[in-house]
Amino acid sequence: MIKQGDDAHQIVIMPKYKQDARLKVDREEAAPPNAVYIGLGWDEDRHTNRKHYRQYYTDELENIKDIFPQPSPFNSLELKKGQSRGLSKGFFSSLMRTAKKDASGQDSTEKVVGYFKGIVEVESREDKYAYNERKRELLDDLIDKLKRIS
Repeated sequence: MIKQGDDAHQIVIMPKYKQDARLKVDREEAAPPNAVYIGLGWDEDRHTNRKHYRQYYTDELENIKDIFPQPSPFNSLELKKGQSRGLSKGFFSSLMRTAKKDASGQDSTEKVVGYFKGIVEVESREDKYAYNERKRELLDDLIDKLKRIS
């Protein structure tokens, strides 16, 4: 990462302005490097506070070791479109040049169009209620012990 000035470790940097004595206008000084930050917004003068610089990355955030030092915590699921089984010969079958054969030998128009990345957790209401009750009991016990110590 390129470091420059006091603000080089920040994700969002606000611009700093200096009065140009000759033209009597505010001029921005010491803008962050373009290789790491992208300018967003526009300021009419030094008091508008809409313009800012935001750090950006050229790769997915979970692949950047500075942000996620451990492997990605996200589940990644393929988003597909098309039909994978039972594609029938229809009126427009001659136009279906994109059809491929799947493992069973049937025609398929399925293709990956993106990915869903997220953390999905499923729990029952009873388990969630029991977890919250146990958590409350532990916190009450901890607060009680801290009060006795002090």
